[in-house]
Amino acid sequence: MRMVNRGTTFLALFLALFLSLESTTLAEWGTADSEGTIYVAHWTHTPENCPGRSKEGAKMLSDFWASRDEAAGKGIKILGAYVTVTEHDYYIIVQAKDYASVVEFFLPLVPTQTGSFRPVLPIEEWLRINQPK
Repeated sequence: MRMVNRGTTFLALFLALFLSLESTTLAEWGTADSEGTIYVAHWTHTPENCPGRSKEGAKMLSDFWASRDEAAGKGIKILGAYVTVTEHDYYIIVQAKDYASVVEFFLPLVPTQTGSFRPVLPIEEWLRINQPK
């Protein structure tokens, strides 16, 4: 039985990212006039099915991470990347102008991982939008 659930882990990682970038302005974070939407991705696999257990799987993971430079050329900006080593969970925060680019970036993980990525707003922007009229 896990002592900490995935939601708590995600919240802790997201808050750590937010606090580490607290000096970032809203324009840098993904408002309408910026470099695109921010997505928080969560990918996981079981320890028994870890791609890193085989030479081919380890190469796939290394190649995926090495594709960051190519992805940057396609408009994907990686804002943060974290792994819970013992749980085999990956949290990757990216910014992109279009959803299709995000899908393309994460495609190499699909055969061996279960994952999702969701668009998010900075808390400050959400509070600005969510004001009573």
